[in-house]
Amino acid sequence: MLQSNTVLSLTMDLLAHKAFNHLRDEDLSALHRLILKLTEPLTPIQQNLLLTFWNHASAAELPAPLLHRCNSILIQFGRRPLEFMEMEAEMY
Repeated sequence: MLQSNTVLSLTMDLLAHKAFNHLRDEDLSALHRLILKLTEPLTPIQQNLLLTFWNHASAAELPAPLLHRCNSILIQFGRRPLEFMEMEAEMY
C-alpha cells in the first residue's frame, strides 16, 4: 500500500500550485474540509477520495516534477494520468 502521507502531501502541493482553482467554490471548500478532517494514516477510502479530486485537477501549469509524482501515483492506483486528462479537455 502506498504511504498515505504521500497522497495527502501531494494534494496539498496541488492546492498550493492552484491545480484546483477552476473548481466551483463548493467543491474547493469540500476539498479543504476533507483535508482538515484527515488524520494519518489515511484509510484506502480517504486516499481514493483525494485521488478523485486529482481527477479534476488542472495540470496546465503544474511544475514537471510535481506532475510526474502525481501521475506515478495515479498510474499505481490504476487511474489515468493528469496530462492525458488535460489533453482531452483541450480537444473539446
